[in-house]
Amino acid sequence: MIGIRADANKIIASGHVMRCITIAKELIALGESVTFFVADNEGKSLVDSVGKELDHFEVVVLGRAYDHMEDELPVLKKELKARDVNALLVDSYFVTKRYFEAISGICPVAYMDDLGKEPYPVDVLINYSGYYEALGYESLYENMSGHNGLPTKLLLGLKYAPLRRQFYEDELSGGKVVQDINTGDFANATPDTDSNALRILLTAGGADIHGMLLSTLEAARDKGLLASKDAPAKKTVIWEVVVGNLVSDAASIDALSEQYSNINIHHSVTNMASLMRSCDLAVAAAGTMLTECAAVRLPAIFYQVADNQKYNVEFWQKTGGMLFAGDVTGDTGTIDGISHIKAEVVSAICDNVMALVSDTNKLDSMRTALSGLTNGTGAILIAKELVNLPLDQKTICFGKPYNLEGIQ
Repeated sequence: MIGIRADANKIIASGHVMRCITIAKELIALGESVTFFVADNEGKSLVDSVGKELDHFEVVVLGRAYDHMEDELPVLKKELKARDVNALLVDSYFVTKRYFEAISGICPVAYMDDLGKEPYPVDVLINYSGYYEALGYESLYENMSGHNGLPTKLLLGLKYAPLRRQFYEDELSGGKVVQDINTGDFANATPDTDSNALRILLTAGGADIHGMLLSTLEAARDKGLLASKDAPAKKTVIWEVVVGNLVSDAASIDALSEQYSNINIHHSVTNMASLMRSCDLAVAAAGTMLTECAAVRLPAIFYQVADNQKYNVEFWQKTGGMLFAGDVTGDTGTIDGISHIKAEVVSAICDNVMALVSDTNKLDSMRTALSGLTNGTGAILIAKELVNLPLDQKTICFGKPYNLEGIQ
């Protein structure tokens, strides 16, 4: 039995849970049972919705605040012992040293870390970013150990990016890309006759807490990038808009799309990789989505939505395959109901779109720049590490450009 501790809600969105579900699927494929531990029923609702098809999988609600994790220790420790959990994967920004000290005495622990703030007493530390070197993990964890006093093992780099199988199964099967598997409403989308139009994937995660979907579309309308149904015209772009289950203004987005012929709305997309492969460009936040873009060689215009994305922004800009539109955080007042800073970002997004419409060679060079960064098979590698705990020696695994031969 492998345990996973992660949360999702309208405040922290769904990213932590989604990448852990991906790892859970690989654990089950290896013959393990998985128990998902969440703070509350809001998190359970999302985990249930994406994990309902899984066998040997259950969800336990701890009944505590997601952002005060030490409060859940009595309940979590009891559950770990009762269920005879062999290893626990933790994915949260609200952990503490005391938290890990308490649970590492029960079983080996792996931690999915994005920040590198401080070292924790864990058996495995995972950071699958391209910027891991800037965080100095090797020195940070030099004297750290986890369960049974064994040294912490570091899994670092894009090699360990835990993307869903849809992002790499075609390459593992010999390079055949399947475009029509479980794509939600994308499979039923009406073909567009403007074959030269730039097809743009617009996504903002499961919750879109900054309202970027609607704001970007409204900016596109103001800059002439939307085609009115009342006055049909040749389309220069087609917007493929993914609206997550936790997006609060989904009704307004749907209403706007009814007025324009070049907006396709997608709810409950189950094969995002297929939709991404059908597009020429993505517009997204600086999170895991950018790693998914790299895996399918999809150029992107991206924006920052959190202070801890600083290194992520710097890394993806340097690849040459992505364009940075700005940081939407902060409060600089409003204009027409939208913050100044967000207005600047969505304007920059649209300006970049218009520039790429007239320079498709730039898109080609951006696509080439993304080649070889990752194949997204990190969930397999992480699952194998969890199954093989406890560890017996100090190992540091740096993720280099991938090689599909012999995934181990």
